[in-house]
Amino acid sequence: MSIKELFKQKRVRSISITAGLLVLVLVVMYFGFNGTTSASNINVDKLFNERDGLVAQGVIETKEININSKVPGRVKKVYVEEGQEVKQGDPLIEISSDELQAKKQQAEAAVAQAEAALTAAKELHEQAKAGVDAAKGLVEQAQAGISASEGKVNEAQAGVKASEKQYQAALAVKQKAEKGAREQEIAKAQTAYDLMKASYDRIVVLEEKGAVSKQKLDEIAAQLKVAEETLSMAKEGATTEDKLAATATSEQAAAGVEASKTRVGQAEAGVTASRAQLTQAMAGVDSANALLLQAAAGVEAKEGLVQQAKGALAEVQAYLNEVVIKAPMDGTVTTLNSKEGELVSTGTQIGIVSNLKDTWVQVSVKETELAQVKEGQSVLVKVLAYQNQAFNGTVTTINAQPSFAVKRATNENGDFDIVSFGVKVQLDNPDQILRPGMSAYLQFTEEE
Repeated sequence: MSIKELFKQKRVRSISITAGLLVLVLVVMYFGFNGTTSASNINVDKLFNERDGLVAQGVIETKEININSKVPGRVKKVYVEEGQEVKQGDPLIEISSDELQAKKQQAEAAVAQAEAALTAAKELHEQAKAGVDAAKGLVEQAQAGISASEGKVNEAQAGVKASEKQYQAALAVKQKAEKGAREQEIAKAQTAYDLMKASYDRIVVLEEKGAVSKQKLDEIAAQLKVAEETLSMAKEGATTEDKLAATATSEQAAAGVEASKTRVGQAEAGVTASRAQLTQAMAGVDSANALLLQAAAGVEAKEGLVQQAKGALAEVQAYLNEVVIKAPMDGTVTTLNSKEGELVSTGTQIGIVSNLKDTWVQVSVKETELAQVKEGQSVLVKVLAYQNQAFNGTVTTINAQPSFAVKRATNENGDFDIVSFGVKVQLDNPDQILRPGMSAYLQFTEEE
């Protein structure tokens, strides 16, 4: 077979196929147009005995709620059938929750772990607080040590002054012993001795009561001894023994001065050591406060983790609460799309619940006929499914704004657009035989 004959054969075959398709389309169109009753072929006069009022056509509507799955999974159980009446909260379908249960266990474990970490962080925080209190206690001890050391310095300095006075007195005794005394000096020595004796007696009483130290009593006793020796030498005159004794006393007093100065140095060293302890204690407070802040931050962080874990658990629980899909309202299951064992994804429409007791028709009424419609007006309703039965309705709403223009103005003089208004008619459907999607014809009966 030649190329030319081959193309000719294919062209003939193509023409035959095209002709066959055309015949098929014509057959479908014929049977389609003749097998379907259009709204324009409905004889309204046959539906209503008398056309006593405005007639409009609409579609019955009802309150419907789509039932969708919030969680993906396999349908575990179907509790209802199409056409079954349900109450709000009745179970419709249950989705398998094995994966969600596993996630819940993981979330609960995460919550327990986070709470344990929070408990440990709070314990560290309490330990840090105790550390701060202990460091502050050391600061107080160091401050008390400084005060005590400074008191010892003051006491030692007073001892130096007393020792120097004692030394000066002993030195004067020595000099007088060497030179002799006059009557005025004897009288003066007597007065000094009397005063020192009175002071000594008072110090003895105070020392017994613990009001002054033993060191103070010893100092006064030494001064009294010097005064006594001075008085004795003034009265009797100085002998060789007295001179030697006076020399020994002065030397002893000089040694007392040096000893007092040594005690001053020791007391000042104690002050320095106490101040060093205070500096160290204050550094310890700073360190303890830093640890406390760190521990507080740790507690705050762990509290955040606990809240985060609890939020994750609450999210899983929220999904688990959606495993059993329940009826959102009283009504009838008008559509059921899922079967047991089927897989559904999030948002899958499982069915529809309709409230067949709440049915209405929304129709459009031209503004030229709107005067025949009033809110509360009775309406006679018929449907194609029950042409021999009449239903009652009531006008509940007339829209305040027009919906659209049902007739556009032409260029003819005086012609205007004609708009329509939406009118809602509530239907009486006690037997629930009126279903959404049915075509309804309404006659607005005239008020008498």
